[in-house]
Amino acid sequence: MFEVNLINYNARDFISKAELDLFISKHDTFYTKEVIAEFKKAGLARRVVIKIWNKEGAFRVGILFEYKGEKAYKDCQKLLEKHILPHFKDFNTKVVGSRGIIVHEF
Repeated sequence: MFEVNLINYNARDFISKAELDLFISKHDTFYTKEVIAEFKKAGLARRVVIKIWNKEGAFRVGILFEYKGEKAYKDCQKLLEKHILPHFKDFNTKVVGSRGIIVHEF
């Protein structure tokens, strides 16, 4: 296990619950064991998708990526473009992304 020092968090809003549910259901199809192994080898420590439930009328997920460092982030971006993004490009979503380095944790 290695220490995480770079985090990327995206909030993704969908136009309907059906779109949100479809997006969630596709993850197991495209994040295969082989693809996950490539991400881990490139330096991805953890990826979490959460369904936001406390915003009434919003259909939103949060996606957290934890990386070993900047090189891992860049290498994983290439893998996202190769393996994942083409499958999700037709979703009508608004994405707000944030990237940062850890300055405090416990």
